[in-house]
Amino acid sequence: MKKIILLPFCFLFIFCSNQIKMNTGKDIDIIFPLKQIDTQATEQVIEEIIKNNTDNTFIIDPQGFYGESYVLENEKVLKPYSYYRSGYYFRDYGLCREDLIILQPFQTIHHSINYNKNDKALYRYTKSNQYKEIIKSFHDRYNATILGCDDYIKELESKGYKVLEDSIVAKIPLKP
Repeated sequence: MKKIILLPFCFLFIFCSNQIKMNTGKDIDIIFPLKQIDTQATEQVIEEIIKNNTDNTFIIDPQGFYGESYVLENEKVLKPYSYYRSGYYFRDYGLCREDLIILQPFQTIHHSINYNKNDKALYRYTKSNQYKEIIKSFHDRYNATILGCDDYIKELESKGYKVLEDSIVAKIPLKP
């Protein structure tokens, strides 16, 4: 009888160990679904699991996380070899309706998130070394409106929606 109970428990642990909880808050869970990022996969789009644990409706801007990120190579900070340039992106009302995530009470969705809009660094990786990406960023009302959407967010807030106020603090293993 003890063997039957132990087997499902082991499967639960194996399933949970392949995912990384990215954020610090308890209202919303942002879960990275992989155990590592493949740095060689150029067209890989990762969709995080976003779960609302409350009876509130939340507004999340997938481009609204700002902070700092860096890569560790064998536990030492790796300096980027270059930085990429990006143009200025501004959203009108229509783009705001398309871009922003409206997360209903107790809803779970899969959606891609930019963990740190400030990160524009490019790194070179060597297969013989171990790498981790360290991410420390936050999302709040100000960050959600940097690219526009202030009027749209005000409209949603008047209906009782809340802008997510949370931080991402994570270490993600990288596969060179």
